Amino acid sequence: MSPDNLSAGQPMYEIAVDPAVVPLSSYAHVKPNPFGTSSAFLAGDTGGAILGKHVDIYDWEGRQSQLAWGERHVNVTAAANPGAGNILGQTPPAAAGPTTSTTTTTPATAGVTPTAAAGTGCASSAGPGGILYLTPGAVAKILPDGQAEAPASAPRAVKLAIAAGNEIIDRPYVYGGGHGQSLDTIAASYDCSSSVSFALHGGGLLDANPEDSTELESFGDSGPGQWISVYANSGHTWMAIAGIAFDTSWSGNPSTWQPPGSGPRWRPDPTGNLADGLSYVVRHPPGL
Repeated sequence: MSPDNLSAGQPMYEIAVDPAVVPLSSYAHVKPNPFGTSSAFLAGDTGGAILGKHVDIYDWEGRQSQLAWGERHVNVTAAANPGAGNILGQTPPAAAGPTTSTTTTTPATAGVTPTAAAGTGCASSAGPGGILYLTPGAVAKILPDGQAEAPASAPRAVKLAIAAGNEIIDRPYVYGGGHGQSLDTIAASYDCSSSVSFALHGGGLLDANPEDSTELESFGDSGPGQWISVYANSGHTWMAIAGIAFDTSWSGNPSTWQPPGSGPRWRPDPTGNLADGLSYVVRHPPGL
């Protein structure tokens, strides 16, 4: 589908979407939204940084409006096709029904919604695949606030796994935390294996059931991967992804955690945890 020229004609309620989540040319209600409208938004564009549960709202009101809105959790529900020329307020509010939790980036200005750029991102969503930052090249970058930028050249699954990891870096470490519930929802706490499971699930690489460290010893294929390597033994597991580590251990990494806390964090040395002197089985997702 060709992007719409949003700088011409009347203002439109339009969102950029990941077509794997929200079909292009469909209509959806977005609550809340910068306009306080119950009208439907056209899913009319895509973008390189718009992956998974993430929408970008076109805001014709300008930069001040965008900055005031910022990045928020939103609910996206399917809407009926209102017909040509009928997307400026005539679509009734959504009926009660299933809700898909999604996130928004700062709304786009006139023109098409921006595609991937370094530092472009969105806020946490209610499930895997929320925060997505992109950096040029093939190596991930850890930001000052502790979140990670995914390599722009990385496969989609890698970007989504990093986005999922970003969602839980503020969660505390609790042994057994994150187990016993679906990976489709964010837990109050995580341990090493549930946090790795959450990131893998966010990338579409694991089903919704968390695996413990012993189970992750048989995850995927044997040996390190090009993009993702899971290090596991009976007592601990972590993941090296795109040149950085997603880990709950302090071993072999800087003593300062950012953000502060005890749970899963991004670490600059992908194999730093080997400093604990233990042996690990190394596995990787097929093809990655």
